[in-house]
Amino acid sequence: MALYRYIAKTKDAKTVRDVTEASSRDEVIQILKSKGLYIVSISEVGKSPERKTLFSLGGKKSEKHRGIKSVDMSFLARNLAITLSSGIPLLRILEIISVQTESLNLEHILQNIAQDIKKGLSLSEALKKYPQVFDHLWRGIVEVGEVSGNLPFVLEKLADYLDMRMEFERRIKSALIYPTMVSCFAALTILGFFKFILPRFAGIFTQFDIQLPFITQLLFNIANFVNKNFLVIIIFLAGGIVAWRFVSKKPAVKRFLDRLMLHLPLLRRIVLVTVTERFSSTLYILLESGVPIVYTLEVISRSVGNSVIEAKINALKENVKKGKNLSGELAKIEEFPVLISEIARIGEEAGNMPDMFRKLSEHYQKELSTKIDRIIAVFEPALIFLLGGSIGVVVISLFLPLFKLITLGGH
Repeated sequence: MALYRYIAKTKDAKTVRDVTEASSRDEVIQILKSKGLYIVSISEVGKSPERKTLFSLGGKKSEKHRGIKSVDMSFLARNLAITLSSGIPLLRILEIISVQTESLNLEHILQNIAQDIKKGLSLSEALKKYPQVFDHLWRGIVEVGEVSGNLPFVLEKLADYLDMRMEFERRIKSALIYPTMVSCFAALTILGFFKFILPRFAGIFTQFDIQLPFITQLLFNIANFVNKNFLVIIIFLAGGIVAWRFVSKKPAVKRFLDRLMLHLPLLRRIVLVTVTERFSSTLYILLESGVPIVYTLEVISRSVGNSVIEAKINALKENVKKGKNLSGELAKIEEFPVLISEIARIGEEAGNMPDMFRKLSEHYQKELSTKIDRIIAVFEPALIFLLGGSIGVVVISLFLPLFKLITLGGH
């Protein structure tokens, strides 16, 4: 890459002087022409300095990770929007971003997409080859952007949405760090008692041949079982986790779990607020980008995260396709609050549906954050109480035989 200084004229005869980075003089000419500028002169002023990033921090090959994170996809959407709006050719953009991304897997995928585009595929057609990376939201927005000729604009909207989702998820994860650490500490502490401390006391009490209280004998039996089958327990737990991850992906199992969560008092409200927030946020970004309402509903049904509500949104989509009003069909979904259908009705009447659902998504994001904060506020002291209570039971069960020994010794 090299730096080029150019002088150009606008349509109003104003002079523009600037420096740009490009791989060749021809690329500079193409960029300036795409901006509607009339070129006066172009001169190379030297090689561009090495940078780790294009528009955000990148990394060396050895520093890159293999997975594809939310930040990688946000980086991609944002940089595609910026570079396309500046007039740089798409193939050149993909080459630059593939090097700058911190994900090795995404780098490889972008290079493959560039090859597909060279063969004549459109960007949306190339993205469809990687559904595990580019979901329906990505593919729908890119396709609409290509058809409308406004790809940079819709990608900017997508980047804003991905940034919003990433920040929201970051806040949730940050709030869960402390309860998770307390839970792990509690589990390790109890395991340590059963593995190392209780067997020592069991040996001491056996030497004195005293009748142990029921709670003490029960704990010693559990400790003895854990020590004899420690490896089997670890293998069983690891196998259970792997099996659960495999079985939970089965459609029938997922439908059962999704239906169960909608009937459990403690989880139902959280699940419904989460689904409503995803529905309103995705509807807003897709309608704002110009995606047709029927395809919007199809994308939303696959992103709400609950198969029961997904089936109802698919039924809603079919009715809207037949000409029925969105607001009237939303009112038939009992899991959605009345506010959803009322907002849709107002949006239909006023002709500003995207803006109405943007405000609604912000409302439900705040509500979801508040509910999770409240749950964590209750969960943290409950965990501490559980940890303290468990250790207290163990300590008391050990002291009861000691008191008996002291009493016998006194006689």
